[in-house]
Amino acid sequence: MYSKYITEPIIKRWIKRSELMVYVHDPKRGLLRPVLEGQRLRWTLEENISVDATYWLDVVEPLLTKDDVVFDVGTNIGTIANWFAGRTAHVHGFEPHPDNVQMTNDQIVLRQTKNITLSQLALGREPGVLQLHVKTFHGHHSLGDTSGSPTVEKIDVEVDTVDRYCQNNGIERIDFLKIDVEGFEDDVLKGATGMLAEKKIGLALFELRRNLLTSIGKHAKDIFAPLVENGYTIFTLDGRTLTPNELENLADGDYLAAMNPSEYIPRLGTSSAPAM
Repeated sequence: MYSKYITEPIIKRWIKRSELMVYVHDPKRGLLRPVLEGQRLRWTLEENISVDATYWLDVVEPLLTKDDVVFDVGTNIGTIANWFAGRTAHVHGFEPHPDNVQMTNDQIVLRQTKNITLSQLALGREPGVLQLHVKTFHGHHSLGDTSGSPTVEKIDVEVDTVDRYCQNNGIERIDFLKIDVEGFEDDVLKGATGMLAEKKIGLALFELRRNLLTSIGKHAKDIFAPLVENGYTIFTLDGRTLTPNELENLADGDYLAAMNPSEYIPRLGTSSAPAM
């Protein structure tokens, strides 16, 4: 009650007036997240975590190595990209919204991160220009009018594919592909069929949100199709491999995919954070 009626309104007014940026810091994990509104601060205080990805970050951390190349598709405001950068060789971040790109760059400068290549791009099934639906919350921007939050405007954004970006930049392997693009995960994977077919993507992580997919006329199986068709196995964050029948009716959550899940499952970590 104190946070909702005292702390949050004070912080919200302060943030609006100030030219300074407020950050929430998780020293245990090295996470640093800008606070853009009082409501988000209240969420942080209630959940006692800095980002809603905390659970899967803890789980996948043991799978990462200092030699890995990571693709962070849907970089948002850069918190996760900087987390990856502290644990791997190089991070390629992709974010179409200019304000999110600016906040990511601000965090890169603040943290003096040297191994992130940030592109103001959406990744999809084919290169071109599409409209981004700009939402009231910076983490909900999408290439479709999803149910995450109301659309306030639409802007044109450049779109590339995983395959073309890799070819143009001499990238021969993606060790970890993280996709968080508000319902358009299948488009990203369809633009990566070359890398998938050649088994050049080691591990992929993506989220499933049924209500979000339904709001834009998509289905959960759309996400899995490009992976399964190229020989990848889907498994849960607690290491359970999923059968084709289970893929038809999965619960909301975060999932992993790999050609050889037995290589990764024994090394999955654990987390005290709540699964979102």
